[in-house]
Amino acid sequence: MGTSLRQWMGRPHQLLSRPWLWAPLVFVIDFVTKRLVLANEEVLRARVSIIGDLVRFIYVRNSGSAMDLFPVGRVTLIGVSVLASLFIIYLYRTTDPRQRVRLGAMAAILGGALGNLVDRIFYDGSVVDFIDVGLGTHRFYTFNVADIGVTIGGVILFLCILFEGRQVNEGRQAIEDRHENNDPVIPEPPMSDGDVS
Repeated sequence: MGTSLRQWMGRPHQLLSRPWLWAPLVFVIDFVTKRLVLANEEVLRARVSIIGDLVRFIYVRNSGSAMDLFPVGRVTLIGVSVLASLFIIYLYRTTDPRQRVRLGAMAAILGGALGNLVDRIFYDGSVVDFIDVGLGTHRFYTFNVADIGVTIGGVILFLCILFEGRQVNEGRQAIEDRHENNDPVIPEPPMSDGDVS
């Protein structure tokens, strides 16, 4: 069993090819970094420069939604987070297994959603944020690893849907052109966004 575990852990490219892995990966990294922030709360309250003034770490608590855009109650945010997580799980389970990129994106979103959900449940509805990006007085909203997972996963998922929609339109156009030219219609094999290297 030990040998099998070492062989499994020794193949990172295979681990990353398993889309579901992104959910626990984002969740664990988010959880660990937040615990480190809480353990060094006093130091991070004064801001710690990571890349000059461009990237800084600072300890803040966000009681609102993503980037503090919608200041609603704790119960509402927890309810929305639970429903969103369940919806992502449903989409994941009903998605073609060959669409590994899309599945990985949804898993990253789920990991981030669960990461912030844990904070809202166990820390009085507040999420630990600590990544501060900007130039001088022009700063972006402070965020965390969970937010990164949700954002990047969301962008990739959007691109997958956009790419798939374009493929469908091109396929329909090709069929219409063949009908107009009285050419025999030859069905094309299904494509998977996971085939993109």
